[in-house]
Amino acid sequence: MKKALMTCLAVSALFAIASSATAITCTVDQRPAATLLVPYFQVSIEPATGAIVSSGALARDTIVTIVNASAAPMIAHVNVYNRFSEIKLDFNVALSGFDVQAMRMSDIISVFLPNTFNSDGDDVCQRGADIVYGDPGSGADGYLRVSPTDPAFNTPATVQDNTNGTTDYAAAYPSIAQDLATDCSGDVGFLAIGYVAIDHANYCNLSDPTDPNYYINDAIGMENNLFGEIIFTSGNGLPTYGISTVNLEADVEFGNAMAAQQQGAPPVRTFYARYVDVTNEVVCSNCNSGVNHTDLSVSAPWDAGFGDQREPLGLRWAARWFDLRDLAASDIITSNFQVWRSSPTTDGFTPAPSNCEQEEPLSTLTFWDEDENTVTQGVCPSPCTTPQFNFPYESQQKNIRNFVHPLGSSSSPAVAGWVQMDFVSSAGDVLDQAWVGYSFEGNIALESVLIQGTQLDPSSCNPLGVTGVQVIIPVISSLPTGTGR
Repeated sequence: MKKALMTCLAVSALFAIASSATAITCTVDQRPAATLLVPYFQVSIEPATGAIVSSGALARDTIVTIVNASAAPMIAHVNVYNRFSEIKLDFNVALSGFDVQAMRMSDIISVFLPNTFNSDGDDVCQRGADIVYGDPGSGADGYLRVSPTDPAFNTPATVQDNTNGTTDYAAAYPSIAQDLATDCSGDVGFLAIGYVAIDHANYCNLSDPTDPNYYINDAIGMENNLFGEIIFTSGNGLPTYGISTVNLEADVEFGNAMAAQQQGAPPVRTFYARYVDVTNEVVCSNCNSGVNHTDLSVSAPWDAGFGDQREPLGLRWAARWFDLRDLAASDIITSNFQVWRSSPTTDGFTPAPSNCEQEEPLSTLTFWDEDENTVTQGVCPSPCTTPQFNFPYESQQKNIRNFVHPLGSSSSPAVAGWVQMDFVSSAGDVLDQAWVGYSFEGNIALESVLIQGTQLDPSSCNPLGVTGVQVIIPVISSLPTGTGR
Protein backbone atom coordinates (compact mmCIF):
# COMPACT_ATOMS: atom_id res chain seq x y z
CA MET A 1 0.00 0.00 0.00
CA LYS A 2 3.04 2.24 0.30
CA LYS A 3 3.24 2.50 -3.49
CA ALA A 4 -0.46 3.34 -3.67
CA LEU A 5 0.07 6.15 -1.15
CA MET A 6 3.01 7.53 -3.14
CA THR A 7 0.96 7.42 -6.32
CA CYS A 8 -1.87 9.33 -4.63
CA LEU A 9 0.63 11.97 -3.57
CA ALA A 10 1.95 12.13 -7.13
CA VAL A 11 -1.58 12.79 -8.40
CA SER A 12 -1.86 15.75 -6.04
CA ALA A 13 1.54 17.04 -7.12
CA LEU A 14 0.48 17.15 -10.76
CA PHE A 15 -1.54 20.28 -10.06
CA ALA A 16 1.63 22.16 -9.13
CA ILE A 17 3.74 21.18 -12.14
CA ALA A 18 4.33 23.48 -15.10
CA SER A 19 6.71 22.95 -18.01
CA SER A 20 7.90 24.49 -21.25
CA ALA A 21 9.30 23.02 -24.43
CA THR A 22 11.25 24.06 -27.48
CA ALA A 23 9.44 23.70 -30.80
CA ILE A 24 10.74 20.65 -32.64
CA THR A 25 9.17 19.31 -35.80
CA CYS A 26 8.06 15.66 -35.78
CA THR A 27 7.16 15.65 -32.09
CA VAL A 28 4.23 16.97 -30.07
CA ASP A 29 5.20 20.08 -28.12
CA GLN A 30 3.54 23.07 -26.54
CA ARG A 31 4.01 25.83 -29.09
CA PRO A 32 1.55 27.88 -31.17
CA ALA A 33 0.61 25.93 -34.27
CA ALA A 34 -1.29 26.04 -37.55
CA THR A 35 -3.77 23.30 -36.57
CA LEU A 36 -5.28 22.46 -33.20
CA LEU A 37 -6.66 18.97 -32.63
CA VAL A 38 -9.36 18.40 -30.02
CA PRO A 39 -8.98 14.59 -29.87
CA TYR A 40 -12.23 13.92 -28.02
CA PHE A 41 -15.32 15.81 -26.87
CA GLN A 42 -18.51 14.72 -25.16
CA VAL A 43 -21.95 16.29 -24.75
CA SER A 44 -24.92 14.72 -22.93
CA ILE A 45 -28.10 14.36 -24.99
CA GLU A 46 -31.51 12.72 -24.87
CA PRO A 47 -31.17 9.84 -27.38
CA ALA A 48 -34.78 10.00 -28.60
CA THR A 49 -34.75 13.68 -29.51
CA GLY A 50 -31.11 14.76 -29.60
CA ALA A 51 -31.91 17.53 -27.10
CA ILE A 52 -28.94 18.73 -25.03
CA VAL A 53 -28.94 17.67 -21.37
CA SER A 54 -27.43 20.66 -19.59
CA SER A 55 -28.22 19.99 -15.94
CA GLY A 56 -28.08 17.13 -13.47
CA ALA A 57 -25.21 15.10 -12.05
CA LEU A 58 -24.78 13.08 -15.24
CA ALA A 59 -24.73 16.04 -17.65
CA ARG A 60 -21.48 16.35 -19.60
CA ASP A 61 -20.17 19.13 -21.84
CA THR A 62 -16.87 20.22 -23.37
CA ILE A 63 -15.52 23.76 -23.70
CA VAL A 64 -12.98 24.45 -26.46
CA THR A 65 -10.90 27.62 -26.48
CA ILE A 66 -8.95 29.05 -29.42
CA VAL A 67 -6.26 31.70 -28.85
CA ASN A 68 -4.49 33.83 -31.44
CA ALA A 69 -0.92 34.43 -30.21
CA SER A 70 -0.27 36.83 -33.08
CA ALA A 71 -0.74 40.60 -33.32
CA ALA A 72 -2.32 40.08 -36.75
CA PRO A 73 -5.98 39.08 -37.15
CA MET A 74 -6.57 35.52 -38.32
CA ILE A 75 -9.36 33.26 -39.56
CA ALA A 76 -9.73 29.87 -37.89
CA HIS A 77 -11.67 27.17 -39.73
CA VAL A 78 -13.36 24.74 -37.31
CA ASN A 79 -14.19 21.19 -38.44
CA VAL A 80 -16.39 18.88 -36.32
CA TYR A 81 -16.21 15.10 -36.91
CA ASN A 82 -18.03 12.12 -35.47
CA ARG A 83 -16.22 9.08 -34.06
CA PHE A 84 -15.91 7.58 -37.56
CA SER A 85 -14.05 10.62 -38.93
CA GLU A 86 -17.09 11.71 -40.94
CA ILE A 87 -17.28 15.49 -40.94
CA LYS A 88 -20.59 16.88 -39.66
CA LEU A 89 -20.14 20.64 -39.51
CA ASP A 90 -17.59 23.27 -40.37
CA PHE A 91 -17.53 27.01 -39.84
CA ASN A 92 -15.22 30.02 -39.70
CA VAL A 93 -14.16 32.04 -36.66
CA ALA A 94 -12.69 35.55 -36.90
CA LEU A 95 -9.87 36.19 -34.42
CA SER A 96 -8.49 39.70 -34.00
CA GLY A 97 -4.91 40.12 -32.81
CA PHE A 98 -4.33 38.37 -29.44
CA ASP A 99 -7.99 37.31 -29.46
CA VAL A 100 -9.59 34.43 -27.51
CA GLN A 101 -12.71 32.52 -28.58
CA ALA A 102 -14.35 29.99 -26.25
CA MET A 103 -17.06 27.59 -27.47
CA ARG A 104 -19.30 25.08 -25.71
CA MET A 105 -19.61 21.96 -27.84
CA SER A 106 -23.27 21.72 -26.79
CA ASP A 107 -23.81 25.05 -28.58
CA ILE A 108 -21.71 24.06 -31.59
CA ILE A 109 -23.56 20.81 -32.32
CA SER A 110 -26.81 22.76 -31.90
CA VAL A 111 -25.44 25.15 -34.57
CA PHE A 112 -25.20 28.16 -32.27
CA LEU A 113 -21.86 29.35 -33.63
CA PRO A 114 -19.38 32.16 -32.89
CA ASN A 115 -19.82 35.16 -35.14
CA THR A 116 -17.32 36.43 -37.70
CA PHE A 117 -17.53 40.15 -36.98
CA ASN A 118 -14.51 42.30 -36.25
CA SER A 119 -14.27 44.98 -33.58
CA ASP A 120 -15.79 47.55 -35.98
CA GLY A 121 -18.88 45.43 -36.47
CA ASP A 122 -17.92 44.39 -40.01
CA ASP A 123 -18.43 40.79 -41.10
CA VAL A 124 -15.01 39.36 -41.93
CA CYS A 125 -16.65 36.54 -43.92
CA GLN A 126 -18.95 38.97 -45.73
CA ARG A 127 -21.80 36.52 -45.55
CA GLY A 128 -25.00 36.94 -47.51
CA ALA A 129 -26.47 35.38 -50.60
CA ASP A 130 -22.90 34.50 -51.47
CA ILE A 131 -19.66 34.92 -49.59
CA VAL A 132 -17.63 37.67 -51.26
CA TYR A 133 -13.88 37.36 -50.94
CA GLY A 134 -11.40 40.14 -50.47
CA ASP A 135 -13.56 43.27 -50.17
CA PRO A 136 -11.66 45.45 -47.67
CA GLY A 137 -14.74 47.63 -47.24
CA SER A 138 -16.47 44.72 -45.51
CA GLY A 139 -13.87 44.15 -42.85
CA ALA A 140 -11.85 41.37 -44.49
CA ASP A 141 -8.66 43.42 -44.83
CA GLY A 142 -6.00 42.11 -42.48
CA TYR A 143 -7.70 38.75 -41.98
CA LEU A 144 -7.15 37.43 -45.50
CA ARG A 145 -3.89 35.85 -46.59
CA VAL A 146 -5.18 34.90 -50.04
CA SER A 147 -8.00 36.57 -51.96
CA PRO A 148 -9.12 33.69 -54.18
CA THR A 149 -10.77 33.93 -57.57
CA ASP A 150 -11.18 30.16 -57.30
CA PRO A 151 -12.31 29.56 -53.69
CA ALA A 152 -12.67 26.14 -52.14
CA PHE A 153 -16.24 24.87 -51.91
CA ASN A 154 -17.20 21.33 -51.04
CA THR A 155 -19.34 18.81 -52.85
CA PRO A 156 -22.95 19.57 -53.87
CA ALA A 157 -24.13 16.80 -51.51
CA THR A 158 -23.54 19.09 -48.55
CA VAL A 159 -25.77 21.94 -47.43
CA GLN A 160 -23.76 25.14 -47.87
CA ASP A 161 -25.21 28.00 -45.87
CA ASN A 162 -23.67 31.21 -47.20
CA THR A 163 -25.79 33.33 -44.90
CA ASN A 164 -24.30 31.72 -41.82
CA GLY A 165 -20.99 30.79 -43.43
CA THR A 166 -21.34 27.14 -42.41
CA THR A 167 -21.69 23.76 -44.03
CA ASP A 168 -24.09 21.27 -42.44
CA TYR A 169 -23.03 17.77 -43.44
CA ALA A 170 -25.66 16.14 -41.25
CA ALA A 171 -28.77 17.60 -42.84
CA ALA A 172 -30.18 14.14 -43.53
CA TYR A 173 -30.08 13.22 -39.84
CA PRO A 174 -32.65 14.20 -37.19
CA SER A 175 -29.90 16.18 -35.51
CA ILE A 176 -26.14 16.49 -35.47
CA ALA A 177 -26.21 15.49 -31.80
CA GLN A 178 -28.00 12.20 -32.51
CA ASP A 179 -25.57 11.40 -35.30
CA LEU A 180 -22.61 12.05 -33.00
CA ALA A 181 -24.15 9.70 -30.41
CA THR A 182 -24.72 6.81 -32.86
CA ASP A 183 -22.32 3.87 -32.68
CA CYS A 184 -21.44 1.43 -35.44
CA SER A 185 -24.43 -0.79 -34.64
CA GLY A 186 -26.82 2.12 -35.14
CA ASP A 187 -27.64 2.50 -31.45
CA VAL A 188 -27.99 6.08 -30.18
CA GLY A 189 -26.39 6.62 -26.77
CA PHE A 190 -26.54 9.34 -24.13
CA LEU A 191 -23.27 11.01 -25.18
CA ALA A 192 -22.59 12.83 -28.43
CA ILE A 193 -18.87 12.30 -29.02
CA GLY A 194 -16.38 13.16 -31.71
CA TYR A 195 -13.32 15.29 -32.37
CA VAL A 196 -12.51 18.74 -33.76
CA ALA A 197 -9.71 20.03 -36.00
CA ILE A 198 -9.14 23.80 -36.07
CA ASP A 199 -7.01 25.18 -38.91
CA HIS A 200 -5.58 28.56 -39.71
CA ALA A 201 -7.43 29.54 -42.90
CA ASN A 202 -6.32 31.96 -45.62
CA TYR A 203 -9.92 33.06 -46.22
CA CYS A 204 -13.43 32.19 -45.03
CA ASN A 205 -14.49 29.08 -46.90
CA LEU A 206 -17.13 26.37 -47.03
CA SER A 207 -14.70 23.53 -47.54
CA ASP A 208 -12.99 21.20 -45.08
CA PRO A 209 -9.85 19.05 -44.69
CA THR A 210 -11.48 16.00 -46.33
CA ASP A 211 -11.80 17.94 -49.61
CA PRO A 212 -8.67 18.02 -51.86
CA ASN A 213 -9.70 21.53 -52.97
CA TYR A 214 -9.08 22.72 -49.40
CA TYR A 215 -5.37 22.43 -50.26
CA ILE A 216 -5.41 22.94 -54.03
CA ASN A 217 -7.28 26.26 -53.67
CA ASP A 218 -5.22 27.42 -50.69
CA ALA A 219 -8.04 27.57 -48.15
CA ILE A 220 -5.73 26.14 -45.48
CA GLY A 221 -3.16 28.53 -44.01
CA MET A 222 0.29 27.86 -42.59
CA GLU A 223 0.78 30.32 -39.71
CA ASN A 224 1.82 28.82 -36.37
CA ASN A 225 -0.07 31.25 -34.17
CA LEU A 226 -2.91 29.21 -32.63
CA PHE A 227 -3.14 27.46 -29.27
CA GLY A 228 -5.98 26.53 -26.95
CA GLU A 229 -7.40 24.20 -24.34
CA ILE A 230 -10.14 21.63 -23.82
CA ILE A 231 -12.19 21.72 -20.62
CA PHE A 232 -14.53 18.86 -19.64
CA THR A 233 -17.43 19.76 -17.36
CA SER A 234 -20.13 17.82 -15.54
CA GLY A 235 -23.55 18.74 -14.19
CA ASN A 236 -22.41 18.63 -10.58
CA GLY A 237 -19.03 20.19 -11.33
CA LEU A 238 -17.04 17.01 -10.65
CA PRO A 239 -15.01 15.60 -12.20
CA THR A 240 -13.93 18.69 -14.13
CA TYR A 241 -10.54 18.87 -15.77
CA GLY A 242 -8.75 20.32 -18.76
CA ILE A 243 -5.87 19.77 -21.13
CA SER A 244 -4.15 21.64 -23.93
CA THR A 245 -5.24 21.16 -27.50
CA VAL A 246 -2.84 19.03 -29.55
CA ASN A 247 -0.82 21.67 -31.39
CA LEU A 248 0.35 20.67 -34.89
CA GLU A 249 2.90 22.97 -36.45
CA ALA A 250 3.22 23.71 -40.16
CA ASP A 251 6.68 23.55 -41.72
CA VAL A 252 7.65 24.16 -45.34
CA GLU A 253 9.88 21.06 -45.16
CA PHE A 254 6.76 18.91 -45.30
CA GLY A 255 5.51 20.85 -48.32
CA ASN A 256 8.78 20.28 -50.12
CA ALA A 257 8.60 16.57 -49.34
CA MET A 258 4.99 16.33 -50.58
CA ALA A 259 5.95 18.17 -53.78
CA ALA A 260 8.72 15.62 -54.30
CA GLN A 261 6.05 12.91 -54.49
CA GLN A 262 5.04 14.34 -57.85
CA GLN A 263 8.51 13.36 -59.05
CA GLY A 264 8.26 9.82 -57.73
CA ALA A 265 9.58 10.26 -54.17
CA PRO A 266 8.07 8.03 -51.44
CA PRO A 267 5.08 9.34 -49.47
CA VAL A 268 5.58 11.72 -46.58
CA ARG A 269 3.78 11.52 -43.25
CA THR A 270 1.75 14.65 -42.50
CA PHE A 271 -1.36 15.14 -40.39
CA TYR A 272 -3.75 15.53 -43.35
CA ALA A 273 -1.81 13.36 -45.83
CA ARG A 274 -4.75 11.02 -46.43
CA TYR A 275 -6.79 13.90 -47.88
CA VAL A 276 -4.22 15.76 -49.99
CA ASP A 277 -4.36 15.18 -53.76
CA VAL A 278 -0.63 15.37 -54.47
CA THR A 279 -1.14 14.79 -58.22
CA ASN A 280 -3.18 17.97 -58.76
CA GLU A 281 -1.70 20.15 -56.01
CA VAL A 282 0.37 23.19 -56.99
CA VAL A 283 2.07 25.87 -54.94
CA CYS A 284 -0.18 28.88 -54.49
CA SER A 285 -2.85 28.34 -57.13
CA ASN A 286 -4.56 31.60 -56.10
CA CYS A 287 -1.43 33.75 -55.82
CA ASN A 288 -1.60 37.14 -57.59
CA SER A 289 -4.94 36.21 -59.10
CA GLY A 290 -7.29 38.67 -57.43
CA VAL A 291 -8.87 40.54 -60.34
CA ASN A 292 -10.26 43.43 -58.30
CA HIS A 293 -8.32 42.87 -55.11
CA THR A 294 -4.67 42.79 -56.12
CA ASP A 295 -3.73 44.48 -52.85
CA LEU A 296 -5.08 41.45 -51.00
CA SER A 297 -4.20 38.68 -53.46
CA VAL A 298 -1.41 37.41 -51.21
CA SER A 299 -0.23 39.17 -48.09
CA ALA A 300 1.85 36.22 -46.87
CA PRO A 301 3.19 33.86 -49.59
CA TRP A 302 4.16 31.16 -47.06
CA ASP A 303 0.47 30.66 -46.33
CA ALA A 304 -0.11 29.14 -49.77
CA GLY A 305 2.29 26.23 -49.59
CA PHE A 306 2.12 22.70 -50.99
CA GLY A 307 -0.35 20.36 -49.31
CA ASP A 308 -1.08 20.67 -45.60
CA GLN A 309 2.52 20.95 -44.27
CA ARG A 310 1.34 19.78 -40.81
CA GLU A 311 3.55 17.57 -38.66
CA PRO A 312 2.01 14.15 -38.03
CA LEU A 313 1.31 12.35 -34.77
CA GLY A 314 3.14 9.25 -33.61
CA LEU A 315 2.20 5.59 -33.24
CA ARG A 316 3.66 4.51 -29.89
CA TRP A 317 2.45 6.10 -26.67
CA ALA A 318 2.85 5.57 -22.94
CA ALA A 319 0.16 6.34 -20.36
CA ARG A 320 -0.31 5.78 -16.63
CA TRP A 321 -3.28 3.94 -15.12
CA PHE A 322 -4.91 3.80 -11.71
CA ASP A 323 -7.53 1.27 -10.59
CA LEU A 324 -8.43 1.30 -6.89
CA ARG A 325 -11.32 -1.17 -6.68
CA ASP A 326 -11.24 -2.48 -3.12
CA LEU A 327 -11.50 0.71 -1.11
CA ALA A 328 -14.64 2.48 0.05
CA ALA A 329 -16.64 4.05 -2.76
CA SER A 330 -15.73 7.55 -1.59
CA ASP A 331 -12.03 6.77 -2.02
CA ILE A 332 -12.00 5.00 -5.41
CA ILE A 333 -9.72 6.44 -8.07
CA THR A 334 -9.91 5.21 -11.66
CA SER A 335 -8.42 6.05 -15.07
CA ASN A 336 -9.87 6.74 -18.49
CA PHE A 337 -7.94 6.66 -21.75
CA GLN A 338 -8.81 9.16 -24.45
CA VAL A 339 -7.56 7.86 -27.80
CA TRP A 340 -7.67 9.55 -31.19
CA ARG A 341 -6.37 7.67 -34.19
CA SER A 342 -6.29 8.37 -37.89
CA SER A 343 -7.61 5.77 -40.27
CA PRO A 344 -5.26 4.65 -43.06
CA THR A 345 -8.15 5.23 -45.49
CA THR A 346 -9.49 8.53 -46.78
CA ASP A 347 -13.03 7.59 -45.75
CA GLY A 348 -12.19 6.95 -42.10
CA PHE A 349 -14.29 4.16 -40.64
CA THR A 350 -15.28 1.93 -43.58
CA PRO A 351 -17.80 0.56 -44.46
CA ALA A 352 -20.75 2.64 -43.27
CA PRO A 353 -21.26 3.11 -39.51
CA SER A 354 -24.24 0.73 -39.59
CA ASN A 355 -21.85 -2.12 -40.39
CA CYS A 356 -19.68 -3.24 -37.47
CA GLU A 357 -17.53 -5.63 -39.47
CA GLN A 358 -14.83 -3.05 -40.11
CA GLU A 359 -12.96 -1.15 -37.46
CA GLU A 360 -9.54 0.43 -37.03
CA PRO A 361 -6.56 -1.97 -37.06
CA LEU A 362 -5.99 -3.88 -33.84
CA SER A 363 -3.71 -2.08 -31.40
CA THR A 364 -1.17 -3.76 -29.11
CA LEU A 365 -1.38 -2.85 -25.42
CA THR A 366 1.27 -3.85 -22.87
CA PHE A 367 0.34 -3.15 -19.24
CA TRP A 368 2.77 -3.07 -16.33
CA ASP A 369 1.95 -2.69 -12.67
CA GLU A 370 4.31 -1.09 -10.17
CA ASP A 371 6.01 -4.45 -9.53
CA GLU A 372 6.73 -4.89 -13.27
CA ASN A 373 4.14 -7.63 -13.76
CA THR A 374 3.02 -7.57 -17.40
CA VAL A 375 -0.09 -8.31 -19.42
CA THR A 376 -0.15 -7.94 -23.22
CA GLN A 377 -3.18 -7.95 -25.48
CA GLY A 378 -3.68 -7.23 -29.16
CA VAL A 379 -1.21 -8.03 -31.93
CA CYS A 380 1.25 -10.08 -29.89
CA PRO A 381 2.93 -13.52 -29.98
CA SER A 382 0.52 -16.34 -29.28
CA PRO A 383 -0.99 -16.93 -26.83
CA CYS A 384 -2.25 -13.42 -26.14
CA THR A 385 -4.33 -12.57 -23.12
CA THR A 386 -8.00 -12.49 -24.02
CA PRO A 387 -10.17 -10.62 -24.69
CA GLN A 388 -8.33 -8.64 -27.35
CA PHE A 389 -9.72 -5.19 -26.67
CA ASN A 390 -9.28 -2.61 -29.41
CA PHE A 391 -9.78 1.13 -29.78
CA PRO A 392 -12.12 0.69 -32.76
CA TYR A 393 -13.06 4.29 -33.56
CA GLU A 394 -11.13 7.40 -34.46
CA SER A 395 -12.20 9.15 -31.25
CA GLN A 396 -13.15 7.41 -27.99
CA GLN A 397 -12.77 7.29 -24.22
CA LYS A 398 -12.41 3.94 -22.43
CA ASN A 399 -12.10 3.10 -18.73
CA ILE A 400 -9.25 1.01 -17.33
CA ARG A 401 -11.73 -1.71 -16.39
CA ASN A 402 -12.32 -2.42 -20.09
CA PHE A 403 -8.82 -3.88 -20.22
CA VAL A 404 -7.00 -6.90 -18.87
CA HIS A 405 -4.16 -5.57 -16.71
CA PRO A 406 -2.02 -6.95 -13.87
CA LEU A 407 -4.04 -7.57 -10.73
CA GLY A 408 -1.17 -8.32 -8.35
CA SER A 409 -2.02 -10.67 -5.47
CA SER A 410 -4.56 -10.76 -2.66
CA SER A 411 -1.90 -9.56 -0.23
CA SER A 412 -0.61 -6.84 -2.56
CA PRO A 413 -3.21 -5.85 -5.17
CA ALA A 414 -2.04 -3.94 -8.23
CA VAL A 415 -3.65 -0.51 -8.13
CA ALA A 416 -1.47 1.45 -10.54
CA GLY A 417 1.05 1.14 -13.35
CA TRP A 418 1.59 2.19 -16.95
CA VAL A 419 0.72 0.97 -20.42
CA GLN A 420 2.46 1.09 -23.79
CA MET A 421 0.06 1.49 -26.72
CA ASP A 422 1.18 0.63 -30.27
CA PHE A 423 -1.06 1.69 -33.14
CA VAL A 424 1.02 0.40 -36.06
CA SER A 425 -1.20 -1.58 -38.43
CA SER A 426 0.04 -4.90 -39.76
CA ALA A 427 0.94 -3.17 -43.03
CA GLY A 428 2.74 -0.31 -41.29
CA ASP A 429 0.73 2.19 -43.32
CA VAL A 430 2.25 5.67 -43.67
CA LEU A 431 -1.17 7.20 -42.87
CA ASP A 432 -1.49 5.59 -39.42
CA GLN A 433 -1.18 8.02 -36.50
CA ALA A 434 -2.59 8.39 -33.00
CA TRP A 435 -2.78 10.47 -29.82
CA VAL A 436 -3.33 9.28 -26.25
CA GLY A 437 -4.43 11.07 -23.09
CA TYR A 438 -5.14 9.56 -19.67
CA SER A 439 -6.88 10.62 -16.48
CA PHE A 440 -6.82 9.96 -12.77
CA GLU A 441 -10.39 10.47 -11.58
CA GLY A 442 -11.97 10.43 -8.12
CA ASN A 443 -15.12 11.88 -6.63
CA ILE A 444 -13.27 14.14 -4.21
CA ALA A 445 -12.68 17.79 -5.14
CA LEU A 446 -9.38 18.45 -6.91
CA GLU A 447 -8.73 14.74 -7.26
CA SER A 448 -9.20 14.54 -11.05
CA VAL A 449 -6.63 15.36 -13.72
CA LEU A 450 -6.22 14.71 -17.45
CA ILE A 451 -2.71 14.33 -18.90
CA GLN A 452 -1.31 13.94 -22.39
CA GLY A 453 0.41 10.60 -22.95
CA THR A 454 4.14 10.36 -23.54
CA GLN A 455 5.23 9.86 -27.13
CA LEU A 456 7.66 6.92 -27.42
CA ASP A 457 8.43 7.19 -31.14
CA PRO A 458 11.95 8.32 -32.02
CA SER A 459 10.14 10.62 -34.46
CA SER A 460 6.48 10.94 -35.39
CA CYS A 461 7.59 11.59 -38.98
CA ASN A 462 9.52 8.31 -39.12
CA PRO A 463 8.09 6.10 -36.37
CA LEU A 464 9.06 2.51 -35.72
CA GLY A 465 7.18 -0.03 -37.81
CA VAL A 466 6.51 2.20 -40.83
CA THR A 467 8.52 1.73 -44.02
CA GLY A 468 8.44 3.27 -47.48
CA VAL A 469 8.19 6.85 -46.22
CA GLN A 470 10.39 9.87 -46.87
CA VAL A 471 12.84 10.52 -44.06
CA ILE A 472 12.12 13.82 -42.34
CA ILE A 473 14.80 14.70 -39.80
CA PRO A 474 13.43 16.46 -36.71
CA VAL A 475 14.86 19.94 -36.36
CA ILE A 476 14.41 22.74 -33.85
CA SER A 477 12.10 25.21 -35.53
CA SER A 478 12.77 28.90 -35.85
CA LEU A 479 10.08 31.29 -34.61
CA PRO A 480 6.77 30.50 -36.30
CA THR A 481 6.41 32.36 -39.58
CA GLY A 482 3.28 34.46 -39.73
CA THR A 483 1.90 37.86 -40.60
CA GLY A 484 1.77 38.74 -36.92
CA ARG A 485 5.42 37.90 -36.32
